[in-house]
Parts: sequence; C-alpha cells; structure tokens
Amino acid sequence: MKKIALILTQSAFSQSSSREAQDLAMALAAVEHQVTLIYLGAAITQLLPLTATQSLGVKDFTAAQKLFALYDIEQVVVATDAMLLYQLTADELRIDVTELSTADISALLLQQDHILRC
Repeated sequence: MKKIALILTQSAFSQSSSREAQDLAMALAAVEHQVTLIYLGAAITQLLPLTATQSLGVKDFTAAQKLFALYDIEQVVVATDAMLLYQLTADELRIDVTELSTADISALLLQQDHILRC
C-alpha cells in the first residue's frame, strides 16, 4: 500500500481536472492505497454544498464526496489560509475536514510516497 497525496487547486467547475482528481482519488483508494486529499486555494470551493449546478448546465460531481468514507479516504485536508481567504468555517463544508497550516501541510507531504498536483 502506497501513501498518495492529491493536491487539488482548482475550483469545482473551472476545469474538468477537479472531477478527474476526485475520480482518481476514489480509484486509488479502491485498490488499497492510502489517499490523502489536500484542498488548496480555490479548491476548497469544491467542498461547499452546491445548489445551482443545473443552471450551470453541469452535473454536480462533488456530491460523491460523501462516499470518501466508504472508500476509506479519511484524510481530507484544507489549508487554513484558504479557509480564511474565502471566509469559510468547517461547518459550512459538505464533509468533515482537517484544517492545517502551510507548514503542517508541508510536513504531511514529506510522509507521502507519491504526490500528485491536480
């Protein structure tokens, strides 16, 4: 089993890479890898409950985040500075997360076997 961190940096619907990264995380976890998701910057908007996706003409792929626990993706991290920038609290997010400082995220990344930036 490898420890794999996926660093997400894009907002939910700015590019298809957000959906693809989420699909990749679940696929890696399904084959017994220990997956850590790290949401930086605008990526934390992926964790907000969305209500207007039909008006955007897109499917809400973020609803699958509720399945992370089923796939044993237990470590979902958000950057504290991004939470402050977007004026969000953990209670506003769709799933439970761990807030970490930039230094703590750097330390977490040192523990990983592979790091993918999405």
